[in-house]
Amino acid sequence: MKTILIMPVKKNSSRLKNKNILPILDKPMFIFTLFEAMKCKFIDKFYVSTESEEIIKICKNYKVNFIKRPKRLSKKKTEKQEVIVNALDQLKKRKIIPNVIISLQANSPELKKVHLEKAFKFFIKKLHPNAPIKELITINSKNIQDAAFRIMTYKAAFQRTLSTKLGVFRTNLTDIHTKQDYLFIKKKIEKKRKKNI
Repeated sequence: MKTILIMPVKKNSSRLKNKNILPILDKPMFIFTLFEAMKCKFIDKFYVSTESEEIIKICKNYKVNFIKRPKRLSKKKTEKQEVIVNALDQLKKRKIIPNVIISLQANSPELKKVHLEKAFKFFIKKLHPNAPIKELITINSKNIQDAAFRIMTYKAAFQRTLSTKLGVFRTNLTDIHTKQDYLFIKKKIEKKRKKNI
């Protein structure tokens, strides 16, 4: 079973300028988040999808695979799933067709590999005829979707809506959208790092 992770990373964001490249422990936020995800033993390949030459340059500096997407898929109202489908279409041209896709947000730097590994195990366990799920979304402690990541089958990735065969996994991670979010999470991560030194 081949599993790939796709991280949509656009340059501009409406609420917090250059959000995805703001530093977390001296790394751009999307790289910090992606590097943690790369520790997950169940994922075969990792890709960043972006329209930005600056993001591409950062990917090259950190030796991260990237997929250049059209600027029309980086607008404010662009659905994340459109970006995933575009990335899968481009990968298909390279003869890369995974069984499972993980869509990971760049602005969830609290993510730990254990979140992905536990969620993936749950997803695979339920991916059989007697208890089928085709996709999994993350939720917080209030049972509200936190959107940190989404796991789906290849077929489910091309659906216009969420699957009726849907599973949930609690992560309770904060998605950074504002300066206040960023400063709070940045300080929290720095404090944890100092504790572990």
